[in-house]
Amino acid sequence: MRVRGVNIRSFGALRERRYELSDGMTVFHGPNESGKTTTMEFIRSVLVPSNKRNQYPERDKSDSGTLTYEQDGQTRTVSLTYRSVEGERPVMPTGTDDPQLYRSVFAMTSRDLDDERVLTEGGIRSRFLTVPGGESMPAARDAAAEKWETNLGKRSNSRSRVIALESEIDKLEEDIAQARSVTDQYGALDARRKELGSRLGELSAESERSVEAKRVHDVYQSNRGNYERLSALEEERSNLGDFVPVTEADREEFERLKSESARAEAALRSLTERRAQEETDLMGADRRRVSAHSKAIEALPGRLEVYREDSRRLRQLEDSRRIGVRPDPQPAAKKGSGGLGLVVLGAVLAVVGVLAAILVDPLAIVISVAGAAFAALGMRKPAEVRATVSEDTGDDGSREAEELRRRMSSFEDDVLSIMGDLGMDTFGIGDDVSFLLKARDAVAAIGRTDNEIMRARMEQGTAGNRLLSFTQRYAGEDGFRSCLGKTKRAAEIDREIGVLREAIAKAGLDPDVPECPVTYEGDTVTGEIGGIREEIGALEERMRAILDTQELERMMDRRAQLESELHDVLDEGAVGLLASAIADAACEEIYSKVQPGVISTADRYLSMMTGGRYRIDTDPRLQELSVRSGDKVKPIGAWSSGLRAQVLLSVKLAVAKEMGGGEVPVILDDVLLPFDSERKEGACRALAEMSAEMQVLLFTCDAETVRICSGIPGIRLVSMSDA
Repeated sequence: MRVRGVNIRSFGALRERRYELSDGMTVFHGPNESGKTTTMEFIRSVLVPSNKRNQYPERDKSDSGTLTYEQDGQTRTVSLTYRSVEGERPVMPTGTDDPQLYRSVFAMTSRDLDDERVLTEGGIRSRFLTVPGGESMPAARDAAAEKWETNLGKRSNSRSRVIALESEIDKLEEDIAQARSVTDQYGALDARRKELGSRLGELSAESERSVEAKRVHDVYQSNRGNYERLSALEEERSNLGDFVPVTEADREEFERLKSESARAEAALRSLTERRAQEETDLMGADRRRVSAHSKAIEALPGRLEVYREDSRRLRQLEDSRRIGVRPDPQPAAKKGSGGLGLVVLGAVLAVVGVLAAILVDPLAIVISVAGAAFAALGMRKPAEVRATVSEDTGDDGSREAEELRRRMSSFEDDVLSIMGDLGMDTFGIGDDVSFLLKARDAVAAIGRTDNEIMRARMEQGTAGNRLLSFTQRYAGEDGFRSCLGKTKRAAEIDREIGVLREAIAKAGLDPDVPECPVTYEGDTVTGEIGGIREEIGALEERMRAILDTQELERMMDRRAQLESELHDVLDEGAVGLLASAIADAACEEIYSKVQPGVISTADRYLSMMTGGRYRIDTDPRLQELSVRSGDKVKPIGAWSSGLRAQVLLSVKLAVAKEMGGGEVPVILDDVLLPFDSERKEGACRALAEMSAEMQVLLFTCDAETVRICSGIPGIRLVSMSDA
């Protein structure tokens, strides 16, 4: 089951909050009072409702919202209205729907995390943290060892029942030898009995060796998978070959140089595109020829104004001749200065009036009207002056017209000459002048752009050279990426190899010797021991029949009694020896390799959080957790607050993984605050790894935790401040 979205309409102080969640790990971050704990409580209340009345936030009848989840390929929505949850709730694994257990393991605050009672009391410990029957194995092993040591003895001079019986039997043998009056047959039978007794001792010793060989063989068989995995990892590590290791600083430097080179290339490409547009503005004109005429082109706008004024004056002269009126002479600058001044004054007043009307007061439009009147008066006065002068001179204006045509023709020739030199078609003097001015501006712009392109190319070359210099020892960019991948994989392989070698060594084996040093083909002596005992019994019966005297018979009876007792003691001792060996092997399996799956997972999480410094060290006979650092074991009372938080988080996450089967999201509210920087990074990576199998929602106000998570691929960050 995966939560897809949370829609809080009203819950506590929150209103209209919507969040989308990822399949793996989502980190909700923001300052205190931003709604993290309230959002977490909303999700907990919908998934596993609780009847507790002292929850935060205090429940209100306006509480409402929905939660969307996906399970078994179908998306469903459940809603919360006050204290009731409506809709098809997700199917939770057995036991996880208990509110108290759910909040202690699957939806923890820092206070929930610090409570270790759920791990040391009740069903979780017996179900997940111990091996069934493991508590009684040490006692069974001790009882079996005591049995065979009492009966057989550890050494030849030990006070054991076998040695005591054998000593008494030897004494009887001596007495029988002195007192008997026997035949040669009795002697042969007795020799045969002793021969069988010696063989029986050899077989008993061989049986002991067989038990030890079986123990060693079984240990190697149980570690065969570890040896095969170790061999495969070492081969993979060797196949990586020689490569230049890439540090995190190297990776960051490569990314920086790569980004710098890309920015230089983008800048050069932008300038090149801009220059192409500026080339288009030339409309096919030759850039160098335009530059050669730049000064002449620069003077064209002023000459164009004169040209237009001459054209207007010429039309006026020609119109005057057609109607028989003397044309106005071209006014001198001084005589026309009064009218021009009025025109300028009127235009300024008109503009000021319009602006004032718009910006200050609509009544200021009066100023604009006055300005227009002054301009009209100024335009009328030069005409009156020209009429007066024309009457005084009596000139019909032909000489003035000729001069105007000459000036206009000269200007047109200059423009057409430039256009012809550029090889461009002409479309009229005004359009040609406009084209030449635009071409001149384009040439100037191209010149500036060319300088920028030159600088950009130098910057691109410099950035490229820096990148090339950096990647040279890796044989280029592809080589760098290859070395980066190999460095990461080599580190992963080395870590796993270390774990496997340590596990094999803890089992008392040599990680470098994958072959079993002993050969075990099963128990081949028990049947022969039984046959020899039967034959000895038959011999003794025949020997008793040969003896006639009562004393000899008594001694023979006593010897038979002792030998029978010796056989029983040997049987009991052999059984105890075999039971002790089996118990030893079982305890070794229980306490070193056959740990519960939850403990193995918790041990892996704790190792990640502490950089391999601490490992889980559980003893099924004890009621508390302990951790191991090297050869030192720390019980729960000797932990620092940071280590305590790490161990409890590791074990509870492992229980959540085992108990929930990946179907119950894990929700955590600021549980990493007791951690230092190194422990936080290890915890974040452990949570990210776990999120591949179950959904993880982490709420935090810690900026360092957010920074660490932002650098781990696959983690989605949600800012509560932006909601």
